[in-house]
Amino acid sequence: MKNRLELLASFLSDEKNEEAQKTLEEIIKQRKNIKKDQNVIDRSLTVYIAGPYTPYGASMHDAARKAHENTLTAINIGVGVIEKGHLVYIPHFSHFMHLYGKKALSYKYYTEADIEWLNMCDSILYYNHSIGASKGADNELRIAIQNGKRIFFSVDELPVYKKAADRYKN
Repeated sequence: MKNRLELLASFLSDEKNEEAQKTLEEIIKQRKNIKKDQNVIDRSLTVYIAGPYTPYGASMHDAARKAHENTLTAINIGVGVIEKGHLVYIPHFSHFMHLYGKKALSYKYYTEADIEWLNMCDSILYYNHSIGASKGADNELRIAIQNGKRIFFSVDELPVYKKAADRYKN
């Protein structure tokens, strides 16, 4: 029998969003019972931040603003990961390349590059808890599970790497 993460990846592959959502909610509920104060690690992780960027359903007027808000959310989650002592990759930073780059790059470029970066990371933090709200993040979660990455659904779940966490404090 598949574990819950494998089951989630299977539902995502088959685009069974309702089943995927139920499974995700079960996993998150189960993980909330884990004691956070004893969650310490002996090395820093590389953590890929996965969440919505593309403002599906937004008007032309609101699309850039919503993409920017999504980018700020990802950045602040990334700061939380850094405070736990880890290195972070935030694909949402491409927002600024998209807006200010001298040449427009294709959506395909961004999604393929994101998967390459994901492959270089130890883990993924999938902070959006609504399957279907971000096709890209859902796909990144599926790939991370299939590739045996460590999967996190909140900053609180991340273990603390004490040696690095202290050097990031102001």
